[in-house]
Amino acid sequence: MPKSSISERIKLQMTSQKPFVMYSNFNKNTIKALLQTNAKSYQSSGFNKAGFVFAPFNLKKHPTYLIPESVSEALELNLKSKSTSFLYSQNSKCNPNVHKNLIKKAIQFIHKTTMEKVVLARTAEIEFLNINALDLFYSIVKAYPEAYTYFWFHPKTGIWMGASPESLLKIEGQKLHSTALAGTQKYNDSKLVEWDGKNFEEQAIVTNFLKKTLKKHLEFICTSDPKTIRAGKLFHLQTLLSGTLKPTPNGFKALLNDVHPTPAVCGTPKKVAMAFINEYEPINRSYYSGFLGKIIHHSNPKLQYANLVVNLRCMQLDRNTAKLYAGGGITEKSIPESEWEETEAKIQTLKSVF
Repeated sequence: MPKSSISERIKLQMTSQKPFVMYSNFNKNTIKALLQTNAKSYQSSGFNKAGFVFAPFNLKKHPTYLIPESVSEALELNLKSKSTSFLYSQNSKCNPNVHKNLIKKAIQFIHKTTMEKVVLARTAEIEFLNINALDLFYSIVKAYPEAYTYFWFHPKTGIWMGASPESLLKIEGQKLHSTALAGTQKYNDSKLVEWDGKNFEEQAIVTNFLKKTLKKHLEFICTSDPKTIRAGKLFHLQTLLSGTLKPTPNGFKALLNDVHPTPAVCGTPKKVAMAFINEYEPINRSYYSGFLGKIIHHSNPKLQYANLVVNLRCMQLDRNTAKLYAGGGITEKSIPESEWEETEAKIQTLKSVF
């Protein structure tokens, strides 16, 4: 479909308050779209319907929305080269000292309690004089072809878009693949990437959590060695996990509730870290560090499918303001200044598109 046509369709969807999503998978140049044909709001707590889900960080605080395949039109288009500019002025409302003091509080908490790690998030805001959301999405797809990019609109959530480097779960039939992604440093031209003990510790925490959690849902589990991957202008440590799902009735809902949120976006132990975030984190994460993606629920386990990613490197648009989200894993080895700089580097992922 030509860009002009999709542009008109997207404008119509938004003015008529009909949900839609556009997305491009990891390392793909094809953009897929699912346009809901009515303005109803569908939710999915059981994850047992086919469509595209948009889930929050805390499944108990916010609803999971669904764009059902049964009431949607599916489209596909190839991204063409286009240069777009946006007029904006930075207006960051996040005080660095507030976030650094929160990090210090978390480190003290780790020393005194059973908490090993907690992920703390913050935001930065950009104000626009002129912005076209669809052109902004195309710019993100162009800038980060290796990421899972998306543009989500729903009258209950508003506009979200992002370029996630992290897969949560991929299921094809009874085969499952997952990713443990933790550890961050800025990209440099050197092919030799060195990691310190703090980053390896973060990676081990996420990997061990997934191994333990997935074990009860899988017949067996295979784990790769950690390797360095590049996501835009950042490096991360990545471990791949895979296995065969047990034939358990309603097992997918239980699997998602067990896995999400992982220590990569919450911390460990999960309940202790979540309690700390709920009490001390000054922002409302909403759908940041939740998950999103396509699900095909089928009575025949061999035909089920899910491709879900963690909602990272994302932003929420509201009129002429973009709110960018970023977080970092805090352990007893964390240095507040370094952790602040890490969140700045993550925010730059989308900020650099403008």
